[in-house]
Amino acid sequence: MISRRTLFRLTSMATAALGGSALAKAAQARPAAVTDLAGLADLPAPDDAAPIHIPGQGWFEPADPSGGEPDGITRIAGADGRHWRRSGYAGRLDPAWFRQPQDGTDDAPALQRALDHPKPADAVVVALGSRHYRCLSRLTIDPTRCAVEGHGAVLDFSDMPPPPDLPPALTLADLPTGQGWQHQDGSFSRDEGPGEALTHQLSLPEPGRYRFELLITELSGRIDYPALYLIVTDQDGTELGGTVAVSPGHFDFEIESPQGPATLSIQTDCALRLTRFDVTPQHRREAVLIQAGEDSAQYGHLWLSGVTLRGPGADATLHGMRFETLAEARSSRLAMRDVTVEGFHTGVILSHRAYLIHATGLHCACETGLHFLGGARDAGEMISLYASTIEAARIALRNNGGEFALFGTSIDFVDQVLVGTGQLGLQACHLETNRPKAADKPLFDLGHGTITIDSGSFQIGGNEFELGNQCDHIFLLRSRLATARMQDVAIYNLLSQSGALAGGLGRLDIARIRGNRPRHMAPIVQFAPERNLLGPLPLDLRSSDSPTGAMRRFSLAQTRVTVPPEHRHLWVVGAAVPGAELGLSFRIRSDATGVVWVTAQALDGETRLGIGDGWPVEVGPDWTAVMRNTGGPHPLAPLDGRMPQGFAEIALVLDLTGVMGPVEIDDVFLCAS
Repeated sequence: MISRRTLFRLTSMATAALGGSALAKAAQARPAAVTDLAGLADLPAPDDAAPIHIPGQGWFEPADPSGGEPDGITRIAGADGRHWRRSGYAGRLDPAWFRQPQDGTDDAPALQRALDHPKPADAVVVALGSRHYRCLSRLTIDPTRCAVEGHGAVLDFSDMPPPPDLPPALTLADLPTGQGWQHQDGSFSRDEGPGEALTHQLSLPEPGRYRFELLITELSGRIDYPALYLIVTDQDGTELGGTVAVSPGHFDFEIESPQGPATLSIQTDCALRLTRFDVTPQHRREAVLIQAGEDSAQYGHLWLSGVTLRGPGADATLHGMRFETLAEARSSRLAMRDVTVEGFHTGVILSHRAYLIHATGLHCACETGLHFLGGARDAGEMISLYASTIEAARIALRNNGGEFALFGTSIDFVDQVLVGTGQLGLQACHLETNRPKAADKPLFDLGHGTITIDSGSFQIGGNEFELGNQCDHIFLLRSRLATARMQDVAIYNLLSQSGALAGGLGRLDIARIRGNRPRHMAPIVQFAPERNLLGPLPLDLRSSDSPTGAMRRFSLAQTRVTVPPEHRHLWVVGAAVPGAELGLSFRIRSDATGVVWVTAQALDGETRLGIGDGWPVEVGPDWTAVMRNTGGPHPLAPLDGRMPQGFAEIALVLDLTGVMGPVEIDDVFLCAS
């Protein structure tokens, strides 16, 4: 019987005997040295040739020419007409295969050769592995030719030379007067009325990319759709770019300026006021350009995954990624998975034909997170983020008419969540912002469009809580075309200087606000006449000799009420909204000093039911502003601070027994929240 050890020894001897001649033959057939792909092309590739290893490239084996066309990387035409085929190649390109001696320490040229290598619709993968790549120039990716995959790979652009910072080529002060336009108090404005377009010859210092940024603080008129039309054309009249503004707000767009003059045209029949207008040279600032070409596939867009794009860091002027396709019927669609963009001025810029872009696990830590440019053609549809993070930004989202949808995404420690126009949906997201430090920097600044916040949480960070939020509003809805809705959201510290969550002509609706108490929420949703539960004048006032005594009714056709000494219990009555919390605001004064006790009650005839807590207010000769919300105090507050079912009326109740003499109240505002 033969043991396993003996059998193994005999097998090894047989293998050596049989293979020895083959190894000797291979050693004899192998050239002394092949150091690069060019050297491989000088060799014949007969069937019996041994595989050849090239340093930095891997193994190549002989192959029949019928298997594919030589491409210089995965197939090399040999000297005899046959091919050398890269061993084990299965549609994954290694950037190391594309390095050339002149590249030095810059990995960008080799990466670009790898990205350019696939033919249209090849759908191969450029495999970055977990390596660190030093990139000194922009990379361009055709999203239909190749996917880019890493496993913790870093594309480091921190040493990429930024373009020069040039002063604005045009500012507000440079705009010419005429056609009703005039400069006044630091603004550029006109009154409503017909007029020809105002034109201005642009003196742009050199060809290239220019960004136009403007802030409209007034846009109104009696026509159905007040609008500003701003267009830039070249000397032949070809449109280079522009935007149409239908509301006040922030707007921007970019053009590619030709060699030669360009003309700016401003047209409106509305009353309009501009308080900012800048034209600044941009050059090519993006580190990665996602762009399809004329010969790209129309469909079959691929993905970018497992990669970190790293910028210079603080005060960076480079942008991370730019999605832009100029070819008709093509697009810059792409799926991103576990991609980090950090240390850039703007993480992701979305321009022409950028739509249906889906990011899962995107982490963006830049001065501006995502920016959808105005004037972008065939763009903006459904930019979706899932389980992503935008953090440490001045502005998380700058939008000029795009459609953003965020699901389970965190926006952390930003100064502003949204600035611009368009659509934004936040589903089960976490918003945690920096403390607002400026009156004119609301967390949401919307010219026109919609904001929907559904479930999730929303809070302003507690750092320097005692200094207070300095913004006038949390939401600034600049026109009647701007609306916002927030429901089933847990909130904290949404306070504002005005005492209202929202300002402007648009509308904010909130429902079923959650969160631990006290929430520190602005007491009033919005100071808009139609939101006042008291309705139009006259005021419905009621008084009694005691908190539970019979009420006497009287009305007053003015907002200011003087309560004589004989009336020490006053009800200011409005319509109830069952299930909603109540925000209240008023001013109060008295020549005598004392304390007034303020509560809210639901009324059904003479039946009175307190809701929320009560608040003592010290009064004196000067007006004291009072703002409270029944949903803000202790969790054991009566009825959870909500207006109950079955009660048609709600009232602000003032117990004036702590003050001797007349008491004045004014500007009473009750709001459901």
